[in-house]
Amino acid sequence: MFHLVNSVVCAVMMFNQAPTTPAAADSLFPVEKWAYKQGGRRDPFVPLVGLDLGEGGKASHLSVENLTLIGVLWGDKGYYGLVKDGLNNGYILKKGDRVAGGRVGQINRQGIIFEITHAGVKTKYELRLQQKERR
Repeated sequence: MFHLVNSVVCAVMMFNQAPTTPAAADSLFPVEKWAYKQGGRRDPFVPLVGLDLGEGGKASHLSVENLTLIGVLWGDKGYYGLVKDGLNNGYILKKGDRVAGGRVGQINRQGIIFEITHAGVKTKYELRLQQKERR
């Protein structure tokens, strides 16, 4: 009798289980998504070595189309441009720093002028400092 009741309870439990959700349509294997909240700590998923891509320095991967000029600093050693990329990562650029496809040609109080070489043709791309509207 005990065996019969146990079998019926197991059968009812098996039929009442919810079906599993299928994997995402864009992936063959299910992938877990992680969101790390830094809270002042270093992100453990970012490599410690950095993004140094050769002799150009850490900014040599920057594309000038994705940069926003935040500010310009100047002093005894020249001008420095404060920029951020599309991911809101900040960088400090000086004259001669390499960027994707070229280098920083000039920095003045109004903006940064990049010298970009594409297919053997040098072009100048100017990133101007935006003036905020006064209210």
